[in-house]
Amino acid sequence: MESKTEPKKCVFYDVLHSNNSARIRLWLRLHGGLQDHVQTVMLVHDDLEDGGKLANINPLKKVPAFVTDTGLCLFESFVIISYLEDRFGEMAKHRFVLDTADNRAFVNLLIRIHDLYISSPNCTQPYFSHTQGCMYLDAVPTNNTPERRTMPDVNVRAAKVAEIYDRLCWLESTIKLPYMAGESLSHADLTWYPTCIFMETLLPYVFNWAQIFHETNSFPRLTQWFENCSRNEHFVSIRDDIAGTLNKQKGDGRFDGVRGVARSNPQLKWKYI
Repeated sequence: MESKTEPKKCVFYDVLHSNNSARIRLWLRLHGGLQDHVQTVMLVHDDLEDGGKLANINPLKKVPAFVTDTGLCLFESFVIISYLEDRFGEMAKHRFVLDTADNRAFVNLLIRIHDLYISSPNCTQPYFSHTQGCMYLDAVPTNNTPERRTMPDVNVRAAKVAEIYDRLCWLESTIKLPYMAGESLSHADLTWYPTCIFMETLLPYVFNWAQIFHETNSFPRLTQWFENCSRNEHFVSIRDDIAGTLNKQKGDGRFDGVRGVARSNPQLKWKYI
């Protein structure tokens, strides 16, 4: 009797506390029912530094990375989630692509601001880092921050903290509510929410900010948006993934170096709310 060949699956390479991977993970959880189509391979931090499991898929040796069932290698969150939406979106109970050209352009603007100005260094060379890295990349080489990813210039770090604040101010004045683009969940919510968990966890701890996304003096509309998303079980699961890892790292002293940089340089502005 001829044996059946298992159909090939797409493969998604993920890291539990990666905000850029988490938007893909969140899409898959919200969609549901794709276990027969997409396999997730969960990597750890050492896999990224070694690069062995990723180098042939993503030459940048970063997550997220993705291989389609035809063998096409993809990387960059926006590219992967766009592929998933094109390929499997029609199978979902709810699509995250909005209904008009204006609404879709608005969502893409929100995503673009995140991807360009918060979550990507836009350069792969040593000592270039994303804006969000100011919250956790060490100034000197450590077990958590290799030499090429260090952020030794204290003025650069302070400028990146200011950039986070400026982009949040823009977001506060721009989102529509109850979700970022209005009445429906969109890719903008899936993109910003995991990154905001980093900010929620680390900005108060490292730079002594107020409890961002839980206060109404500085960012009341973002707080309303964050609380609304956090009522969804799948958003909560992503928050548990990321915040759980970050809180464990706090207990291990992972962020003590960055806290020390801020305390040692009171002439620079670190606290914005």
